[in-house]
Formats: sequence, C-alpha cells, structure tokens
Amino acid sequence: MRQSGKRRNRDEREGQIFDTSESGSIPKILGGIVIAGCLTAIVLDLVGLGLSDRVGMIRDTISNLAAKEGDGTPVDELADTGLYAFVIAVLATTAGLARWRIDRLDWKIGAVLLVVVAVCVALIAGYEAYTSGEGTVIHYRLVYVLGGAFPLTVLLTAGQFYEIRRWLGIALYAGGAVWAIAAPFLFLVPTAWDGGYERLLAALMLGWFLTMGVMIWRDPDTKRHIPEDERS
Repeated sequence: MRQSGKRRNRDEREGQIFDTSESGSIPKILGGIVIAGCLTAIVLDLVGLGLSDRVGMIRDTISNLAAKEGDGTPVDELADTGLYAFVIAVLATTAGLARWRIDRLDWKIGAVLLVVVAVCVALIAGYEAYTSGEGTVIHYRLVYVLGGAFPLTVLLTAGQFYEIRRWLGIALYAGGAVWAIAAPFLFLVPTAWDGGYERLLAALMLGWFLTMGVMIWRDPDTKRHIPEDERS
C-alpha cells in the first residue's frame, strides 16, 4: 500500500520541474534578458513620449507613438526598438520555460502561444503599412491574436506555478483572467483615453513577463519544491 501510494503520488505530479542547476549560468542569462528586455521597452516608451510633442501617454496608444511621428524619426526608432526588445524578452521567456521540460499539455500549449505573442509583436513593430494607407491592414488583426494568445498563455502555465508556489499560481490565474476580461474593452474606450488604457494592459503583461524572468533566473532553486525521486 505504501509503495502504491508513493507511485500514485509520483504519477499525479508527473511533469514537475526537475533540477537544472547543472546548467550553470544559462538560467541567469535568460532571466536577465527577459528582465532587461521588459525594462528597455518601458524606458523607451517613456523617453519617446518625452521627446514627442504630438503624442500623449493617455490619449495615444503605443503604436501611435511611432505612427504619428513618421518613419525614420528618432521617436519612431525608439518606439520600434522598445517593441523589438520586448520580442527578445518573450523569446527568452519561451527558451527559459522550455528548459524545464515539463510534461504537461497545458504547459506545452502555453509555450507555443508565447511564440505567437512574439511574432505578433514583431510584426506590429516591423510592418507599418497601416500607418501610410498602403498595403494590407494587419495591425488590428495582430492585436486580436495577441489579445487571445497572451491570456491563454498565462492561464495555461499557471497550473505548474501553482505546484511550485500556491500563492503565485493563484495570482497568475487571477491576473490572466483579469487581462482576458479587460483587453476587449480597449476597443470601447474613448480615443482620448485609449492610450492610458492600453498602457495599463501593457503594464500587466510586462508584470507577468518580469515575474517569469525572476522565476527563470532562480531556476536552480525550484528543485527545493519537488522531491528528488519525483523529478523527471
């Protein structure tokens, strides 16, 4: 009975994070990239707003920061660079979480959706035909996909973090649900306020990625939460 119970407990916790501390500095490098990318995106958005006399933090969205100034301007370059820095942070998050090799379907789907998030943000930054009136308008389509992929990523991966730290899992579930409910209202907010609302959503998103950056950075410490005989 005791052996059967131990085996059942192992089966129930199958897919938990196993010790990756032998990988040395890799977790810290990936975690550092995530944190640096997020902070860079925040700083460049604020600097761009400070340099622009045509864009307001509350009335104009992040995309407007580049679109209203025009291609090739310093503000446009800052806005795009901030988005590309965030893309790098998303990809580093994907790599960092993939290293844990968790054997859970929800986790795997969440990791794939992170790649979708990165592609959407990269295209939003790099494809600006919608600002010139030429070419296919894809900006809003990308926003729709991003608005679905990100909260799903949060909710699908939260279960594993619940196994590591219960309070963290609960917070991630709550945050993902709040973001999923709040995001569609961006298209209903008056244009005089949509920039502020979008930046609030962006802050919640960056908060999740910064949390992931810290978790990836502390990767070797996760072995404390899982008995040695239950690691893959």
